[in-house]
Amino acid sequence: EGATFGVVYSAEHVALYLHRDGTFATACPAVLAKLITAMRSSLAPGVKHSLNLHVRCVELHSYAKGGSLLDAGHKDNGSKLTLSVQLSEASAFSGGQFVTWDEGRPVLHSLQAGDAVLINSEKLHNVAPISHGIRHSLVCELWVAPANSHDRFA
Repeated sequence: EGATFGVVYSAEHVALYLHRDGTFATACPAVLAKLITAMRSSLAPGVKHSLNLHVRCVELHSYAKGGSLLDAGHKDNGSKLTLSVQLSEASAFSGGQFVTWDEGRPVLHSLQAGDAVLINSEKLHNVAPISHGIRHSLVCELWVAPANSHDRFA
């Protein structure tokens, strides 16, 4: 309830913008505070105080069979930190690993429910195709612009 805007990347990959109109911040303030604190604590000590980071987006991504994020060169332009939290039990789907790249080679992150990957938003990343079931994840991005309450581009 209250989540009013989403995006359809494909019939197998949809996202719901939970940050729109402060929906997630109002419904889950303690969870959002924990996510932001964890993300900020990853910064180097000298960087922590020089960057005033705010929520760019909080998105619920759902991938069904055949769904993926395989855009070559995909990164979260404009954000500083990206956190992807696995919400689904690993047994609920096959495939769907979070993928980062190290010297041009894919690094597959097989996550359990509650596990997360935190990356510099400019790091190339993808989601491998789902071969069975449905994968849900929560993505939170922080940026230096004021907190966002619309879509991810506003």
